[in-house]
Amino acid sequence: MGNKRWTSFRSAYLETDLWVAIDMDHYREDAGRFTTDRILYYRGILEKHIASCPEFRDSLTPVVAPGGEHRIITEMSEAALAAGTGPMSAVAGAVAEYVCRDLLAEYEAGEVIVENGGDIFMKLTAPVTVAVHAGASPLSEKIAMQIKPEETPLALCCSSGTVGHSLSFGMADACMIACHSGAGADAFATAFCNQVKNEGLVYEVTEKALGQPQIISVVIIAGDKLGIGGQIEIRIV
Repeated sequence: MGNKRWTSFRSAYLETDLWVAIDMDHYREDAGRFTTDRILYYRGILEKHIASCPEFRDSLTPVVAPGGEHRIITEMSEAALAAGTGPMSAVAGAVAEYVCRDLLAEYEAGEVIVENGGDIFMKLTAPVTVAVHAGASPLSEKIAMQIKPEETPLALCCSSGTVGHSLSFGMADACMIACHSGAGADAFATAFCNQVKNEGLVYEVTEKALGQPQIISVVIIAGDKLGIGGQIEIRIV
């Protein structure tokens, strides 16, 4: 953030608050307005579906989406089914991915990063270091994933039982999951964060997460305990 490599801006509406970065060569002044329009578009799809299916918003367990729904609805439903969570556990990651892909297409950009409440979707042309914020843990912002361009498009989604306002049933300071799907990374981050009931479970839950074929890498931090694994390079910051 704040890197001269990109032009960055915020775009927010109600609960949706995005930080967006676009490479300098492809940024245009209307990017903020375009991003807000896409937020309203996807929120409209979600609100319409929830009006006819309130359990999609309220359930803490998977809800199967009926046929004919927009792809963002079905991807959230499929991610929740894979993770064993409610569909809204996937909403921030899904919105980050869809807005990122729209920006890439609209501006023919080489690099776009969209962050939505700790959930990131990115397409890169050069490496990026993403540090993990873990609240009061002594490991907070000391552990980072080094993302290579060839590993993108990629989602990095983080859930926490101690940071932020999202509902969590675990006590991990951070559970960051890397997947190619924004909805999938978000739902799995929620699911595995929920399973860390105490620091002694960090390694067990990390191994369990790495057993999921959709998951590329994982970082779990609880207090001074750290679980890491997967294909992406991990760095000490």
